[in-house]
Amino acid sequence: MLNTLIWGLDQPIAAPLIARLHDEGVFCVKKWIVGESESKTPFFLEREGVEIIEDKLELNFCQGDLDFPPTWLDEKIRHYFPVILQNFARQFFYDRLPVYEFMNIIQIWVRYYYTMLARNQIDAVIFADIPHEGGRSILYPMAQAMGIPTLMLVPSGPFGTFAYCFSIEDYGRFADVPMFRTPHPEESEIRQDYKKDLYYMKGKHAPKQRKTLQYRLRKLASPRAFIKRKKDIFKSTLQKYGSIQEFLLKKVATCAMNYDEKKKYQANAMNCADKDVDFNCDYVYFPLHLQPEMTTDVLGGIYCDQLLAIEKLRAMLPPDWMIYVKENPKQTKRMRLDYFFKRLKLIPNVKYVDRSIDTYALMERAKFVATITGTAGWEAISGGKNALIFGRIWYETFPGVFQYHEGLRLEDITSYVIDHDALEQALHCYLEKTVDAVYSPAVQEAMPAFDAKKNDEKLEKFFRFIIPYMEEHQPHAAGRERK
Repeated sequence: MLNTLIWGLDQPIAAPLIARLHDEGVFCVKKWIVGESESKTPFFLEREGVEIIEDKLELNFCQGDLDFPPTWLDEKIRHYFPVILQNFARQFFYDRLPVYEFMNIIQIWVRYYYTMLARNQIDAVIFADIPHEGGRSILYPMAQAMGIPTLMLVPSGPFGTFAYCFSIEDYGRFADVPMFRTPHPEESEIRQDYKKDLYYMKGKHAPKQRKTLQYRLRKLASPRAFIKRKKDIFKSTLQKYGSIQEFLLKKVATCAMNYDEKKKYQANAMNCADKDVDFNCDYVYFPLHLQPEMTTDVLGGIYCDQLLAIEKLRAMLPPDWMIYVKENPKQTKRMRLDYFFKRLKLIPNVKYVDRSIDTYALMERAKFVATITGTAGWEAISGGKNALIFGRIWYETFPGVFQYHEGLRLEDITSYVIDHDALEQALHCYLEKTVDAVYSPAVQEAMPAFDAKKNDEKLEKFFRFIIPYMEEHQPHAAGRERK
């Protein structure tokens, strides 16, 4: 039986199932890392035989008797440091720290997780998403380096399913994972057009609009609840800092800088935006990704630096071709400071088009679409347009998708014609390695007809399938020296 560390799966939609499988001996949950708010619910407070750990950013709890990792571990994970740094830099708690301080933080987390994994003889780590944000971005490469298998569940297309993989490197290829199900024929049907109905662009997930006075006054309808919520947030936040003075200094400084940076971003975006778009010239459409965001910051690899991808694209195009770059509708000033725009302007024949320009009009008339890991690539190929990608994405092996590499020829992309039947067959093969269930409340809430009982049955079937497979096919750390 696998000694397991689970990160996430702490919501009511999945947590009872995980506990039940532990109780029935499908796996042994030695550690369960859950959100701070979830850890205080009766469900987790009453758990016996499982150590519940709050998912925290601060290092206050990484203290005491911690083991020193072997020297080879640092050598194996150091190449992953750029991704780790990218994920820590996006957190307010670590906001604006110098690189040398980040290196100290990373090494403390390394000792903390090494102690946890080694002392508890963890045989497998299960993540409820591609590992990102602070600690998770460290735990993943450590488990890989120590020979501890990892399982990642990834909500991805099409809506209402999730993929699974054993490594980030295999996400998008899914060569290492077994087939789980036979999808219904209608699941593989692809409407041949660009526009898709994306749940994360609607309702509470939609791009934020400016808050009206009426919206702000609604908060005062229940003043006691509003005040209590603010007090709870303040108390929880304050616990992460060494003193009220430290909290106030950082908060005030950050608020002042945020105000200044927001104004600069708005000015830069307005000055750079161009409504004059020539749809008849030769161009490639590159819609920017929202950042910070896991799909770019982790699955993008080195191309979490989006301008690097645009620079690589520029180098492979004829001099007279244009690149039309459009901002993500959800983007804020994060990762769009002054030097982003200064560097963008230095790339020849790149136009930062106004947000009012229709994305599907840009897509339809482009020679092809370029993206790091965006939905734009899926929209393009399903409409018959080829896509160039720079990162890992679920549709990576589909017809019409080209992974960027040095030496990739422009004519390889422009001469390829997508066979729609082959595209549907590729989707069918992908769906064989997905689960037609959900474990994320955010996805569940967007489903018009959700059957909790059937969803639970499908999740249970998957875990009873994948855990024995991992025990049989993946050498795990139990009973052998980790090296």
